[in-house]
Amino acid sequence: MKNKVILGIFVSIIFLYLAFRSVDLNQMVMSLQNADYWWIAPGIGFMFLSLVLRAYRWRLFMLPIKEVETKKLFSAMMIGYMANNVFPLRLGEFMRAFAIGRSAGVSRAGAFATILVERIIDVLSLLIIFGITMLFHDFPDGIEKAGILIFLGAFTLVIFIIMLLRKTRQTMRFVWWLTSPLPYKLKKKIYVIIRSFLQGFEVLGKSDHYVIIFIQSITLWLLYAGIVYVTFFVFDLSLENASTIIASLVLLVMVSIGIMIPASPGFVGTYHYFCVQGLALFGVGANEASSFAIILHISNYIPVTLLGFFYFWKENLHFKDALEQKSSAGETSKPEEVQELQ
Repeated sequence: MKNKVILGIFVSIIFLYLAFRSVDLNQMVMSLQNADYWWIAPGIGFMFLSLVLRAYRWRLFMLPIKEVETKKLFSAMMIGYMANNVFPLRLGEFMRAFAIGRSAGVSRAGAFATILVERIIDVLSLLIIFGITMLFHDFPDGIEKAGILIFLGAFTLVIFIIMLLRKTRQTMRFVWWLTSPLPYKLKKKIYVIIRSFLQGFEVLGKSDHYVIIFIQSITLWLLYAGIVYVTFFVFDLSLENASTIIASLVLLVMVSIGIMIPASPGFVGTYHYFCVQGLALFGVGANEASSFAIILHISNYIPVTLLGFFYFWKENLHFKDALEQKSSAGETSKPEEVQELQ
């Protein structure tokens, strides 16, 4: 764990250097001083709308397990986001599953599976936005290649989950065979974890909510684009060869792909670098772009983190709970199922 934390910090330092190496500090400070910060208010409004919508969508994912109140899901979600912003190793997802498991009395493995489904839907929705945006503006080659790889990975995972739901026994036999080179204990743990996720994956096996989930997911990304859009007015930036709307979508895609790179908590470094590189596509200089990246990051980071800490305190949770939850994942086994495959 310690090595992963150190590696994440090292990655952040590298990307911070790359993001700010060409910046004139005095010019950047001047840009920050001349900014119109009133425009941050509607951006925060878009952000909270997206959080409420995300909690409601999570309720749909949870329905195969249990009908859970949206306010409980919102609380657990904010705790998870706070944990991702503050703690290393992206433990927020484990803390989120733990929080909703405790408050709503649901299976933590099932809850974690719904979070995984949520991430898959998010990626597929982002890729739709990516594809539409490519019709209006070019992306750097690295981003386009990353988009293709992410699509292939997400598509493969969706197919695997659907097969797991419809052909459970055959798929689990395939998993057992695929992991055959691994040590028995690790092989067994992977099997049990995947098996325990089944209930949380059931939403992908039902078509009842496909349309509303699709609409909600695209709306979420448009709200995120709205946050970027209003930040342009904070600095009154002039853009080359593109409208502010297109620039907002391009920037959203680039930052979203960039922060998938493992780094320190809160996506420090990766967030700023890809934001600066995205703005460079529209002729925005390093000084203004770095100021933009700082404000966009802070305006998302601080409200979410503070609200997450409030719910963390309200639910009387502890960081060690997430660590224990992560370390104990997959401990409960079904030996008769495993024995059949030996």
